[in-house]
Amino acid sequence: MPFYKVITPYYDHIFPMNDKTKQFLAANLKKGGKVLDVGAGTGNMALSLANDGFAVTATEPEEMMAGQILVKAEEGKTQINVTTKSMQQLEDFPEGFDGIYCIGNTLAHLNTLEEFSQFFQQSYKKLNENGTLIFQIVNFEKVLANQDFHFPVIKKDEFEFQRSYDLQNGKILFTTTLLVDGKSQSNTIPLYPATAAELLPLLERAGFEQINTFGNFNEAPYSIQSPALIVTAAK
Repeated sequence: MPFYKVITPYYDHIFPMNDKTKQFLAANLKKGGKVLDVGAGTGNMALSLANDGFAVTATEPEEMMAGQILVKAEEGKTQINVTTKSMQQLEDFPEGFDGIYCIGNTLAHLNTLEEFSQFFQQSYKKLNENGTLIFQIVNFEKVLANQDFHFPVIKKDEFEFQRSYDLQNGKILFTTTLLVDGKSQSNTIPLYPATAAELLPLLERAGFEQINTFGNFNEAPYSIQSPALIVTAAK
């Protein structure tokens, strides 16, 4: 069973809804606009924005998670579009969007800088005039400089979730382990440790302007010591 199917029942406890993240997104997206959530997980952010008046399309390639979005939408009577398209299938959307966002280190699952470039180019094409792209990834500049490859363990009454990084051949192997009732299941996936120095020129090449960087969702300035790299870029 794919690992994301394994963690789906625990996903909302591992990655709970963050009000600061929502405030940041809402402030940087066109009010009431059409937005695309890329890698929506179980949909908490997408559903919350939809409830606040945004016209949201949530795309999540893991079908079990996409199914959870539909269940929550039905329970909450929330109007939302849900698809299972990947980050590399933005061109398949027939419509344009006023905003596209990709948060939670999802973008690091791309394999090469060329794939990052393609994502930015597709995003640019799918954004309406004056539309905004927003993404968040781990600050890999800090990770690589400090050789800091560990996350805090998430412990709940019913489970424990462990995460660690291991640098190999230019990729970061991201290992996650879920422990439930004395049994553990692990999964390792390669992440591309893209840095601001690598990504910002790709955004410019795709045609984006007014590119801003932040170190967290409180809009602190980005630096090498920031926990995250958050970028807003306007078409």
